[in-house]
Amino acid sequence: MPRASVLAILVSIFLAACSGGQGASRQVSPDDVRSADFALLPCAASSEDAPCLLVVAGGKRVLFGTPSGLRKSMPGDTLASLDAVLLFSLQGPDLEGLDEVRNAGWTAGREGPLAVGGPSGTREVIAALNKAYELSDAQIFVETSPKGGFGAALLGVLPGEGDAKTDVFNTGDLVVTKIEASDGRAGYWVDYGGERAVLQPCGMTLAVKFNELDAFTLACGEEAPNAWPLQDVQYLVQGASAAP
Repeated sequence: MPRASVLAILVSIFLAACSGGQGASRQVSPDDVRSADFALLPCAASSEDAPCLLVVAGGKRVLFGTPSGLRKSMPGDTLASLDAVLLFSLQGPDLEGLDEVRNAGWTAGREGPLAVGGPSGTREVIAALNKAYELSDAQIFVETSPKGGFGAALLGVLPGEGDAKTDVFNTGDLVVTKIEASDGRAGYWVDYGGERAVLQPCGMTLAVKFNELDAFTLACGEEAPNAWPLQDVQYLVQGASAAP
């Protein structure tokens, strides 16, 4: 092998080893995560002001945050496979990508309505969004007949709206607890396999303040151990993801 090629390979290995971050600096898709794992996957559309990440745990996929740009930054098959979406607030920057998730996931093959949870007012937002796309849904259904049928275009509502602290997604092993502030922001505790992730948007303190467990925490401010946006995949429970 030419000396220049060897040198290039060594340089690339060195740079990869030196690239820091919050977690393992490698590309991981939801399909790479085994059903017994608990992983936080970065969302390319995420920012400090409008955070977003994908939790994959216990064979479920839950998207937290819906900033603008999700249609372009997340594959259609990933959007189609979501089990739930949880909103950090109903403010524009946190909400602008929800219609992208709704429509792109449906046309990519989502097989049923997508459940959405969030702070007080989420039910009204979901109803308005479904109403706004009635004619578009009908046209798409006639022209392309998405796999899940006409009803799969709809967004549903998870339980717990209006409660300051409540479980909003619970499969028995994966439990998501919403912590809602009086200003309409919502943070979340995500528990699986004895590990917890605390996901708190900027402008909020309650999700971190009331957490009493050791946890991987994403928040804002100088005291936050990990700041938005998440840069690299974080495995909180792995083991089962080792190559066979």
